[in-house]
Amino acid sequence: MAFDEILHHVGDSGRFQILRIAFFIIFSLLSSSHDIMENFTAATPAHHCNVKLLDYPRSEINITMNLTTEVLLKVSIPMGPNQKPEQCRRFRYTQWQFIDSNVSISNDTELETEPCLDGWTYDHSVFTSTIVTEWDLVCDFQSFKYYAQAFIMAGHVMSGFVCGIFSDRFGRKPTLVYSCLLYGILGSCCAFAPNFTLYCVLRTLLSASISNILLNSLILVLEETSSQWHSSIVTLNGLAFSVGQAMFGGFAYVLSDWHMLQLAVALPHFALFVVFCWGPESVRWLMATGKTEQAIKELQRIASINGKKDIAHNLTSEALLSEIKEDGNSTSKQSRMKDIIINPTLRKIVLCLSSVIFAEMFSAYVIILDIQILGKNIFLNQFLLGVVDISSKSLTLFILRNIRRRLSIAFSLLVTGSCVIITIFVPEEMHILRLIIFFLGRGFFAAFTCISVIYTQELTPTVLRSTLSGVYNIAARIATILSALALVTRKYFIHLPMILCGIIPIVATVNIYFLLETLNLPLADTVKDLEKRLMNKGVSKKKGQDFLEHTEC
Repeated sequence: MAFDEILHHVGDSGRFQILRIAFFIIFSLLSSSHDIMENFTAATPAHHCNVKLLDYPRSEINITMNLTTEVLLKVSIPMGPNQKPEQCRRFRYTQWQFIDSNVSISNDTELETEPCLDGWTYDHSVFTSTIVTEWDLVCDFQSFKYYAQAFIMAGHVMSGFVCGIFSDRFGRKPTLVYSCLLYGILGSCCAFAPNFTLYCVLRTLLSASISNILLNSLILVLEETSSQWHSSIVTLNGLAFSVGQAMFGGFAYVLSDWHMLQLAVALPHFALFVVFCWGPESVRWLMATGKTEQAIKELQRIASINGKKDIAHNLTSEALLSEIKEDGNSTSKQSRMKDIIINPTLRKIVLCLSSVIFAEMFSAYVIILDIQILGKNIFLNQFLLGVVDISSKSLTLFILRNIRRRLSIAFSLLVTGSCVIITIFVPEEMHILRLIIFFLGRGFFAAFTCISVIYTQELTPTVLRSTLSGVYNIAARIATILSALALVTRKYFIHLPMILCGIIPIVATVNIYFLLETLNLPLADTVKDLEKRLMNKGVSKKKGQDFLEHTEC
């Protein structure tokens, strides 16, 4: 294509591309905390029913004057199996007989109890405030925080439908810039949400904004960078995402109030909004939409930034302008969504690849959305998960360059699912072993995220790349929604979420058989390119079968 040649002349690996990648990494660092934020802002601390005896001044009630808090809890709230106060029930009448240590409390479950009619008392030693403590999302309302996570993930799906349309029609830059501004505004408002309903609405819109930011920042980098650097860029993006998640564990430990944590994540996007207002638009998009004059100006800016001012001056020639117009006219003819449904090759690839992405994302997000199931210190667990991701993604570049895509994807699915299932049979007392198994599965999921980004691009023709990227993003986000809802099923059977997120990725490996191998193959430009590769795959299999039959004879 003419654009690839022009980009090579103005610089496809120069200072301009380095700046693009640097800001892209900053975006990844900031965006990495969005989906995992509820692990901290919606954490459920230890709690029990409010005890009226503790609310009165001790001097006003002689009987409680010399009694400790532990004793008052003992006579007001039944003890659970772990010898700690029940979280959701209290005695209807104060059981003063339990003051005597000689009185047996083994039959306290037979005493009359009632729900927490006066609210709850929370342990604020770890979190000073969360949305759970602010809106009492415990006991009968504990499922509400999982429903909130499902709504938040739905924002990503909503973005998947409209992001590609807005980006293709109005450009990558304005979509990215206004998404940054929107995230800053909505995030700041969310920090001061007066009720749970408004909080859910704002977080849903924030998810749509962050999806626009991630997708358009990636497109801007890949469209104006040499294809030989794409694997490195994707790996760097994955590493930045993991570093951001590891750092966020410590960040959340320092800011234990959910209002401050939400505000701290939102405010930096105002600065990014200002920075990208001065950035150039995607030249490839300008050419594809026939905006050749603006494309020339942007190419001149790129050449100047890369230190090629002479080439920038030569870009004003009429010959070059006509070449860009010709290329823009050729690329402006795009396929439509109906082509995906009609064409059997595309339909098979989309269905199989969407199933694979759905399975892996569903399995991983059951853990990502609720790291409290790992137990102990959630701040340390979040940090360790990020460190495991960094280690896994550091090896991804080697995998992308040397190991077949289908084998890598299939192995990631099998290991992730197997690790989750194994943990069901490991007792909670063996905390270290459970963490090691979880981290192993999480490590393979981290590698999957990088491999799948490259694999989806290699299995997608250029004329449908933006559209199909949105389709795969929708499949991934539907998986995250269902993973949040799967956590609700824990109240029916404690191991059901783990069983689901273990079996689904293992079953999904069947879909890998129907996909093409793309290692060391150039990107497909048209649907016909994919059809030819599929035919060649069939021919190769037939030749192999004929050879086996011949040798047997």
